Amino acid sequence: SHLKAFMASLRKLQDNEVMTDVTLILPDQSAIQCHKVVLMAVSPFFETMFQSGLKEAVEQDIKLDFADSGTIRSLVKFFYTGDIKLTAENIKAIVAGSEFLYCQHLKAHCEEFLMGNVGLSNCIDYYQFGKVFNLEMLIKTTFDFILYKFGEFMEISNFDKLTEDELADIVSCDRLNAENEDVVFEAVVHWVNADPDVREEVFPRIAPLIRFPFCTQTMLTDKICCSSLVLKSECIQLAQEAVWSQFHLNCEWKSEQEMLQAEKNPLIVQLADKVYAFGGWETRVTQEFDPALNEWRMRSRMPGGCCYGSAVALGDKIYVVGGY
Repeated sequence: SHLKAFMASLRKLQDNEVMTDVTLILPDQSAIQCHKVVLMAVSPFFETMFQSGLKEAVEQDIKLDFADSGTIRSLVKFFYTGDIKLTAENIKAIVAGSEFLYCQHLKAHCEEFLMGNVGLSNCIDYYQFGKVFNLEMLIKTTFDFILYKFGEFMEISNFDKLTEDELADIVSCDRLNAENEDVVFEAVVHWVNADPDVREEVFPRIAPLIRFPFCTQTMLTDKICCSSLVLKSECIQLAQEAVWSQFHLNCEWKSEQEMLQAEKNPLIVQLADKVYAFGGWETRVTQEFDPALNEWRMRSRMPGGCCYGSAVALGDKIYVVGGY
């Protein structure tokens, strides 16, 4: 095509230093012969430089140090050919260079490359990089990826490098993909433990964003309400309210350890931290349940059988009354 032929001829002119009128001096002191008109056509940076009336507008040699020599060479080659090799190793330097030279079309091309290579190993890095250089599409892509893969936060590289505001944005998002809030709590604790001296003070600001009522009962009772982070902050009230919600609003039957001897219509009473079951249908068996150990034990048999009676605890004694 005409465009390809034109670019090839332009590159040939540069390679042969035909009609070149400016020399770019790189950080390693190597030089590249160029045409001012080409640099100006591609980069507003050079357009401003050569039309500003400053000394660079008339000087033959222009020193450049905004990037390493290899990056500048790649950029100049792109100016003359429209081609550039992007890799995971050079992409950040190319983006920074295109930003410096105001090459928005190259910056957009780099953004597409980054978006096509987002994964667990780089999503946090690319998310933060996108914010530095205002790569809006990359920011959205990486943020959505983090939300979708949040359940695998332990596999996400640099998860603990998130800032407080970034973590808050993620945790509070309604599109967060997590099996339950157990995962969210564990992720926040993991993030805090990465720098406890600083982040323990941050935890009370992040914790209210966790939807504690959607945590499992086991997590609430066994971990969250016992967590030193929660206990040391005002968030314990949030956790306790969630426990109340779980046990009082979401009533459900839970299977516990089976009795040692199944009984029909036993008398049930609680004393201290134990539960006692007396008799049943024409039996004198006494069984004790210890919730802490989740086990039943046999205790002294009743003097006589008792059915359809009642058992009550008073002081440190249990009384069985009524029935027959």
